[in-house]
Amino acid sequence: MTPWLQAYGYPILAVSVALEGAAIPLPGGILMAAAAILAAHGELSLAGVLLTCWPAAVAGDNLGYWFGRSGGRRLLLRGGVRRQRLVRLQRFFRRFGGWLIVFGRFFDGTRQLDGLVAGSIRMPWRRFFIADLIGTSLWVFTWVVGLYAFDQHPRLIHRTILHLNPWIATLAAAALALAIWRLLPRRKRPDTRPRPPAEQAD
Repeated sequence: MTPWLQAYGYPILAVSVALEGAAIPLPGGILMAAAAILAAHGELSLAGVLLTCWPAAVAGDNLGYWFGRSGGRRLLLRGGVRRQRLVRLQRFFRRFGGWLIVFGRFFDGTRQLDGLVAGSIRMPWRRFFIADLIGTSLWVFTWVVGLYAFDQHPRLIHRTILHLNPWIATLAAAALALAIWRLLPRRKRPDTRPRPPAEQAD
């Protein structure tokens, strides 16, 4: 990705990050990582990379949200998602959608589709926008500053990651288990209440 950034600079970075958030398959995250490393080598500005990626990520996610709002439900149904599953997903988003928007930015797949799904199930835009501001800021700052610092102090960062990795893996596994449990269909319990005797006909 380095030749792309060296040839086109910040504009190609902004376009890739924004369109990736709108569910268009472009390597926005990879370009952002490459830009952070180039900033560590002095070829780009760290502040310039941050100020390019964060507004682009917010704009792209909101574009994906309005794509979903205008026709995402039909797109998901045509793509094979069953209507009952979509209803469960809507309920899940109503309860945990904010957290999914915040932390979904860190994972491929959810990063590209969160806005589209949130719009398609009519998640309130204000709630989406606030969660997206937090999620994109954490994502951009973590990756850009993290890779920048890693290039400057690799041994110290590597030791820190090794210490934190078990805790991160445990939290991720717990979150995934909770998500799967919430999405699984529920079995109805049999009605064991005593029924009144039937009225005798005259």
